[in-house]
Amino acid sequence: MRTFQALDNPKFRTVWTGMIVSQTGAWMQSTALSFLVFQLTGSALQTSLVLCFTTLPTLLFSIVGGAIADRAEPRRIVIAMQAVFMINALLLATLAFSGLIRVWQIYAIAFTNGLAFAFDSPSRQAMLPQLIDKRHIRNAIALNAAAFNGSRMIGPAFAGFIYRSIGPAWCFLANGFSFLAMLVPLARLRLDASRDREIVPMLTQISSGIGYVRSHAVVRPLLELVAIFGVFAFPWGVLMPAFTVKVLGLGAAENGLLYGAYGAGSTIGALTVASLQRVRRPGLLTFVLVAISACVLVASSLPRSLPMAMLGIAVTGFFLVATMSSTNGFIQSQLEDAYRGRVMSLHTMATMGTGPIGSVIAGALADRYGVPASIALNGALLFLVGGIQFFRARRVIGHDDRARPREA
Repeated sequence: MRTFQALDNPKFRTVWTGMIVSQTGAWMQSTALSFLVFQLTGSALQTSLVLCFTTLPTLLFSIVGGAIADRAEPRRIVIAMQAVFMINALLLATLAFSGLIRVWQIYAIAFTNGLAFAFDSPSRQAMLPQLIDKRHIRNAIALNAAAFNGSRMIGPAFAGFIYRSIGPAWCFLANGFSFLAMLVPLARLRLDASRDREIVPMLTQISSGIGYVRSHAVVRPLLELVAIFGVFAFPWGVLMPAFTVKVLGLGAAENGLLYGAYGAGSTIGALTVASLQRVRRPGLLTFVLVAISACVLVASSLPRSLPMAMLGIAVTGFFLVATMSSTNGFIQSQLEDAYRGRVMSLHTMATMGTGPIGSVIAGALADRYGVPASIALNGALLFLVGGIQFFRARRVIGHDDRARPREA
């Protein structure tokens, strides 16, 4: 099937399979951690600070991570950062088993994980052309999104039942060991890392990467749109524990089911994008998906029963991930390899680095006006600001993918 054509490559298939296992563990930890903080504090704002501390380093350091990815061998960087994630997960498990875990410790570990992610993400993106034929990069990106979100369908559901049955520490421990599924294959993998690398001062390299994006008439407005999406579309996830407890009156297991419903919808969304043949007008498709995402985000704030909430969140996940997967593939198709690490670090910054802004806003609105109002307002703002960007991005809207990509 063309939906899975990138998996014909054994190198990509090996990394992709390991990613499913490690991401399942990561979603178990993320789900358990957010619910634990909400139980400890009872505050949607303080729960949202977990995401804030996780994503703040991305805003500060991802461009440095991108420059390093363009200077060094990305595989080695990914291995080192996966080891950091593993150590932090085992540290969380130790604190939880001992009964000594505190909110400030969770924030500190979240910040450390965010710092590692700022270097891990652009290196993963820069490593992709070494794993797959460039003709299949869009398909590979969509399959990566499917793996990421497929694990989100499984991990949170496991986490919810494990949390309720034997406690959150076991979720953290499972996550720690899950990173072996990435570390072992990456350590054994041999990639062709032969490409021209800039031997210039890092600040010069960073500046040239930013200049490349600023002069690129397609990539620049797309990254701006990704940043808008990061602020208004994704922070609703930090509100899930508060939504589960305060709106639905349920507990940890149901919280896991809601995260799992999002994972199910988002996996289908990613696979739908992976199955698409070359889209003639990818820019137009991107903005249509943004508009639909905004509308379903508002609608997802309405349900007051678990089945309807799961359905609404699944549909939301479908459109949010379809939008991001399509946009990521469009951006990657426009890039020169020499700039890939730095540009994708800016993509990471736009996606994750905007999290501190969006998560704090969403949490504060939820504490002040209620969780449904916070989600609905974010959806309305996404529609408004995304619409403004639509009228500013004429070159993106008119881009015809049959033509040779132009950079300025």
